[in-house]
Amino acid sequence: MTTRQKGGASERGRFTDAIVVGGGLTGLACAHELRDRGLSVHLLEAGPRVGGVVGTLEVGGFLFESGPNTVPASANHVRAAAGRLGVADQLITSRPDAKRRFLFQDGGLHALPSGPKGLFTTRLLSRRGRLRAATEPFRRFAAPAGGATPAPEPTLEEFLSERIGPEATRTFAGAFVRGVYATEIEELGAASAFPRLWAMASEHGGIVRGMMARGRAARRARKAGAEPPPGPRTSPTDLLSFTGGFSVLVDAYGRALEGSVSTNTPVAEIDRGPGGWRAVLETGDALACRELVLAIPASAAHPLVAMCAPERLELDGLRDVRHAAVTAVHLGIEGAPLPPGFGFLVPPDEDRRRDPRTPRVLGVLFVSNIFDGRAPSGTSSITAMFRGGDVAALDHDRLVDRAVVELEKALIGYAAVKPDAPRRAGRPRVVASRVQRWTDVIPGYAPGHRAMIEALETRLARMLPGLHMVGNFNGGVSVDDRIRVGTETAARVAERLAHLAEHHGAQPEPVTGAGEAS
Repeated sequence: MTTRQKGGASERGRFTDAIVVGGGLTGLACAHELRDRGLSVHLLEAGPRVGGVVGTLEVGGFLFESGPNTVPASANHVRAAAGRLGVADQLITSRPDAKRRFLFQDGGLHALPSGPKGLFTTRLLSRRGRLRAATEPFRRFAAPAGGATPAPEPTLEEFLSERIGPEATRTFAGAFVRGVYATEIEELGAASAFPRLWAMASEHGGIVRGMMARGRAARRARKAGAEPPPGPRTSPTDLLSFTGGFSVLVDAYGRALEGSVSTNTPVAEIDRGPGGWRAVLETGDALACRELVLAIPASAAHPLVAMCAPERLELDGLRDVRHAAVTAVHLGIEGAPLPPGFGFLVPPDEDRRRDPRTPRVLGVLFVSNIFDGRAPSGTSSITAMFRGGDVAALDHDRLVDRAVVELEKALIGYAAVKPDAPRRAGRPRVVASRVQRWTDVIPGYAPGHRAMIEALETRLARMLPGLHMVGNFNGGVSVDDRIRVGTETAARVAERLAHLAEHHGAQPEPVTGAGEAS
């Protein structure tokens, strides 16, 4: 059993195989995989609970998600985790209404085109914009050349403008990026922020070509008898969650890691010690391990790594990663029938016109339309997403009022497009509310971000072996990406430990009491 001297930085006894700093989904997935592989692991979380931004709030019979609300049906890492944790039977499929998405433009709430036919008839693009987007499959894409002096990574806006035209890029992709990254399309790198999209276009000569190739591969896998993932059988356009929200997944990880998790345990310093690493807590206690995983944001990882890094290890790129701040306003409402759809986004150019009819939000989710059980009978629920800086000065009540105003603009915009929309008796009545403010929550994968991270990982492996940085600045921001990165990191840690044990001619000594920290 590891022993620690209260108020000091010394420790005696055996090493834990791995310490994971950070109890978000990445850290949870990493620690769970390590423990499943028979390794001793200790997860340290600075806050009062694990899960990070992921969690579910129950307010007056409404279920509000503190972070992500959905994952696509193709989120196989989420499905696999649910299966291993014994909660796959609690996965649920989205309602049919959730397939319809809206954009707010020119005072109206317009449905996004759902296929090629819709692209030719949508009012969201001009005739010229529609024709330009439709030519994408017929123009072969050539990725910038690599080599000793590779071409700079294009922004996502530059890449998509070449593929589908600037109008469709700004209207469709610009709105989508605001909903995912809470930033603007010109601020993201094409390969860094959307690596799978970039890879499809690069390997197959275009986006549509790549999507068709991916569809063919999926059909071949089904015909070959590939094992279906855990959870419900779905169509590719369906969305998934859990009966009780994403807290079901977080709580399942917590149960599986019982005895290996310490909350309210901030790490103040890390350094290399004999045979591995030390994590020094704010109390002054220190924990020893062979491998150290930092599953924390770039802003938290940078100062810890800088304390022990050699001067030649360049960390400026990590320090300079920009993060978005987001404020979510959750409302339970009466007297406001929602348009039948997932929700709406506001394209960047529409927002910049400053038309008073336009909602001043990144987007609004019609939560009770997406999954059953999110709102009591006869009521609805929404989540309005704001840039944190735009509403920092507003208190709870003013934020709730602001969200209601933006919802009313959307309802008026829907009635302008659909004259037969249900009439409202008056202003929506708020019967439940919750405000969630997140600062520095979503990293922006700027042009060059992926190359910076890959170079940093190479230098870390050489200069600080046994240290792994896998926060949400590395590997994608989606729920599925975070579980994938955590699981893959655990596999690398296990391989390193096995190699070291083989090199020294013995298996690592097991650690007892690895979870006993305060």
